Parts: sequence; structure tokens; C-alpha cells
Amino acid sequence: MVTQLRELYSLLSPGQRRRLLRLQGLIIVMAFAEIASVIAIGPFMAVVGDMSRLQGEGWLAQAYRLSGFDSPERFLSLLGVSVLAVLLVAAMFSMYTTWRLSLYGAQVGAELSSRLYRYYLHQPWLFHAGGSSSRLINRASQEVQRVTNRVINPFMQLNAKLVMVTCMSLTIFLYNPVVAASGILIFIASYLLLYKTVRRFLISNGRRVSRSQAKRFKLMTEGFGGIKDLLLLRRQATFTTQFDRASQQVARGQGVTQGLSEAPRYAIEMVAFGSVILLVLYLLNSHQGNLGTILPALSIYALAGFKMLPAYQKMYGAISHIRGNLAAYESIREDLIASQAHAEAELVGTHDKVLPLVPQRSIRLEEVHFHYPGKRVAALNGLNLTIPVGARVGLVGASGSGKSTAVDLLLGLIQPQQGRILVDERPLTEETLPRWQACIGFVPQHIFLADATILENVAFGVPREEIDAGQVEEAVRMAQLDELLASLPDGLETYVGERGVQLSGGQRQRIGIARALYRNAQVLVLDEATSALDGITEQRVMADIAAIAGGKTLVMIAHRLTTVKDCDVIHMVDQGRVTDSGTYDELVARNVAFRMMANL
Repeated sequence: MVTQLRELYSLLSPGQRRRLLRLQGLIIVMAFAEIASVIAIGPFMAVVGDMSRLQGEGWLAQAYRLSGFDSPERFLSLLGVSVLAVLLVAAMFSMYTTWRLSLYGAQVGAELSSRLYRYYLHQPWLFHAGGSSSRLINRASQEVQRVTNRVINPFMQLNAKLVMVTCMSLTIFLYNPVVAASGILIFIASYLLLYKTVRRFLISNGRRVSRSQAKRFKLMTEGFGGIKDLLLLRRQATFTTQFDRASQQVARGQGVTQGLSEAPRYAIEMVAFGSVILLVLYLLNSHQGNLGTILPALSIYALAGFKMLPAYQKMYGAISHIRGNLAAYESIREDLIASQAHAEAELVGTHDKVLPLVPQRSIRLEEVHFHYPGKRVAALNGLNLTIPVGARVGLVGASGSGKSTAVDLLLGLIQPQQGRILVDERPLTEETLPRWQACIGFVPQHIFLADATILENVAFGVPREEIDAGQVEEAVRMAQLDELLASLPDGLETYVGERGVQLSGGQRQRIGIARALYRNAQVLVLDEATSALDGITEQRVMADIAAIAGGKTLVMIAHRLTTVKDCDVIHMVDQGRVTDSGTYDELVARNVAFRMMANL
């Protein structure tokens, strides 16, 4: 556990570590304030037990004479008020320190969540294509929250109470070594015995909670994502039953961990009361029943115990919470390490404008090879493809032939493992990739629409205050959305609903086209962009694309050959290679496979 906590500390940012060290100084001051509040009770109880202490040569007698009071009772009242003032200051300082510790823990948790979110959003396409969005959501939200509430915050409390208990123990040890050592050993031994008993169960219980939490997020993501099918097939019970089971496991696991961290308090209270009785008997025997001598010592030890007993319980509870929830840290550990190593330069300026790399002559894929991790067959195997600037180019082929992979390479979402991508004979590199992507507009088969306005969806990812409304209107006009906007009472400010459920398929496609045109893209890539549309809507959308594509380079992937019929050149792709190229009529005339695809 200590090793993992040290590693978690090393994964904090330099600023977070500096704030933690400053808080450490605050914790030490709080510990001394608590000690002062305990020591202050001694003189007061000494005078209560024996008023004669105000006579003679002791420091209490000197203070009494300097006070100017004419009666011991009035001096005792002043002493009592002073003790209360010390207790008040110590209490206020402890509350302030606890507030600062809690605030720090919450801020670190929020910063870790944001750090993971940034890290995930900056990962390459293959990272997301091969993973699960529900797993990432669970890690960036729920697991980080568990680390915050059940590891970082308890650790902060453990740290504070440990410093206080250590300082308090040293103080009462100096006051009476035998009594202090006996009491400390009794409490430490009791808690260690209890912790050793439940430690293994806390570890396994924490891992069970992590697995169940991940299951819940997976079920929520899949259930809401496939709600249409679930409603039609009436299979909600499958998801709700599994969700209930996972929720019960989470609740039971969290409840057990909480119970195991709180339960020892009652056993320790019995130990504490027994220790007080033994302490009274010891003091009575060692001081022959002298109340004036016994009261100060008894008061100091009682108040110290009053302060230390909850501290011991907090420490035990913190250790139990940390041990029971370190599985949450283990689940995000690798991502936290990777996010720390991730260069901050890559996370800054994602909205910075770059000068687009606009091709003037051609775009070429030269002897490109690509093999997906875990796949036995290469997706691309020496692909050669030339796209003339200003031309309309179609890519056709059976499913799995490599068309979409070629487009992903063209978009810069993945990098060729062999071969090159050339823009006007200039190789595409990491330095030129942002400029190249600033030139490309992409319209996928399934348009993602956020639960926002049409304006915000066309300028997707641009902060609201930075959206160029005039540019959006021009993109909307070019995408032939004027008729739709005219029928909507709020125009561009109309909310489309989650995933655009309030729009038709053709309307969603047009918004996708407008999004691609918003940045004045000179190369438009359509990946099965009309496959989900009926024939009539497809013809209208393709006519719109033809109307706006003048002068732009257009690359289209399609299963239905009517979509690419008017292309200047069509490339047939099979097993990761271009097997034939030509116009629609040329391929129909000479290529049997193409005629079969065209149903001729």
C-alpha cells in the first residue's frame, strides 16, 4: 500500500506536490495548536484541585500576583476563560486545516479526471477503435472519483491525524513516559490486530467493486446507445437485470468497506474506558490519593485521549478506505503514468489556426502497407492510389477490402507502416499533418450530432464564443439546408436532440456536409455517407454534393455504385490493393466483378 501511495504522489503534477507540502506545514501548526489546547487544561485543573498553589513561589503563584486579582476565585475564572480561548483557537485552526485538506483532495481529483480526459481525447484513432468508450468514461469519472474520495482524501486525513497523534504522544510521553507508552501501545496494538484481520478482505472487496462499476458503465452505454433496438425487441429486462446485479455488488462492496472501517470504534471505546479506569487507579496509588496532584495529570491524559481516540479511529478508517479502494487506482494507474508522460505541448493550442496544406496537383498513396494489431491479414498490402486535385474519385470493393483503411490513412487518423502519403510529391509527416487535416472535410456514414443547436453542430468542437456565424450560414447554404432552417422557428439555434434524433437521415447528412464545409475544406472525403439513405434522398444529397464540389477534390467510398457513377475515376480495391481503375463505363465494359457489383 505504501509503495502505491508513493507512486500516486509521484504522478501528481509539480504544482500539486508544492500545494501538498504547503499543507504539510499547516498540519504541523494544527498539531501544535492541539497540543497547546491539551496542556492548557493542566494549570486550570491544578488550581481547581488545590487553591493553595496560588500561594508560594510556583509560576501559578507568580501569575496570580501579577494579575492583580484580589481573590483566587476571580483568577480561576480568568484561567478558565484563557483555557477556553486556547481551545477555541485550536478548534478553529483544526476546522480551517480540515477544510483546506478536503478542498485540496477534491481539486486534485478534478485535475486527475481532466488529465485523463485530455489524454484520452488526444490518443490516436486505433486507441479508440480497439477499446471501449464505456471503459474510458468509467475510468475518467467513477474510478477517479473513488481514488479522490476513498484514497486521496483519506490519505490527507491520515497524514494530518498521524502528525497530531505523533506530536501529542511525544508531549504526554515527556509528561509521564510510563503512562504514555502503555496507553499508546494498547491503542496501536488493538488497531493493528483489527487491521490485519480484515486487510485481505478489503483488497478483494475493492477489486470486486471496480469490476462491478465497469460493468455498470458498460451496461449504461450500451443500453442507452441501443435504446431503439431494445424498445423494439422489448429486451430491456436483460440489461436491467444485469445492471441490478452489478449495482447490488457495488453497494454491498462499498457498504462492507465502510462498515469495516467504522466497526472497530466500539471495540476501541471499550479499551479506552478500561484504560481510563486503570489510569485512575494508577494515579491514586502513585500519589496516595492526593487530588491536587491527580487532577492535572488526569485532566491532561483525559483530554489527550479525547483528542487521540477519534484520531486513531480516523487513521484506521483512512487506512481501511485506502486499502479497500486502491483497486480503483490500479485500474487507472497505467493511464495516469501515460498521461504524465504525454507532452503538454500536444495538449495546448488544439484550436490554434494553422495554414492549410492545400494540394495543387495530386495526392498519392505510394506502396502503402498497414496491418491492424491482432489481425492475421493485412488491411493494405502495397496500395498505390493517385487522386488528382479537383477530381471526383470513387473507391469501391467488397467489405474488408481495405477502402476505409485507405481513407483513414488519407485523413491522417492512422499512419502507414510502410510506404508514403504524398501531397504534391511532399511526404506527409507529423509536422505537416495538422496543416493537411486543416484542408480536409470528412462526412462519415453515421454523423455524430451533439445535443446542441444546429449552429454548434456545424461548428462542432469550436467554443460558442469563437463560432463564425457568417461562415456557418455559408456552409449551411452550400449544404442545401436553407429549406430545413426556414421551417424551424429557431433556425440555427434549434436543438437537434441527442444524436440528432429529431432530424431525418438526409438532414443529418446535410449537417455533416455543412460541418465539413465550415472550415472551407478543399478535399472532401465521404465514407459511405449516403448508404443509410433511401434512393430518392440519396439522389438529392448527391446532387447537393455535386453542386458544392466544384473545384474541390472529392473522394467517395460506396457500396452502391450509383453513388460513384459520375466520378471522374473509380478505383476497385481488393485485398488491400487497387486491382482496376477507370470510369464507370470503362469498368462496366471490361471488369466482370464490377458488373456483378453493379447488378448488370
